[in-house]
Amino acid sequence: MKIFVVVGSQFPFDRLIKTIDNWALSNKEVFITGQIGKSSYIPKNMVYYESLSSKDFNACFSESDLIISHAGMGVVLKSLVENKPILVLPRMLALKEVATDHQMATAKALQKMNYINVAMNVEELLNYLEKPNKILSKCKIGPYASDSLISALKNFIENI
Repeated sequence: MKIFVVVGSQFPFDRLIKTIDNWALSNKEVFITGQIGKSSYIPKNMVYYESLSSKDFNACFSESDLIISHAGMGVVLKSLVENKPILVLPRMLALKEVATDHQMATAKALQKMNYINVAMNVEELLNYLEKPNKILSKCKIGPYASDSLISALKNFIENI
């Protein structure tokens, strides 16, 4: 199994990287690549890059069986478009990992819609990872907005 861990480029996410790196120590049969940003934690048990070119990011993404990520919309939407299993651990304002709790709100909303797998804390993340092959893609979306959404937006703009 191959896992690609993504934290985005704006903020470090040491809690996620450290958790996955520690898990990797006892799961050596799983190949893990991480895009870790400017993390102060340096992984010892996985291949990692601070950042990746679009080409390299897409290659890691495509080659992976599972994406583990922060609740960034870029990677979430890419997972949904490509029908790739994703497990999201949102950054938390209370832990000073982000400036607002928008990732918690995003993760909760997408989980309620049954679009993505969400771990609200490290314990839930580790529970999911007990059977990583059982983490499935929950939803596939098209790469473009639906005609009904475009129509609704057009009507909204015209009636402002």
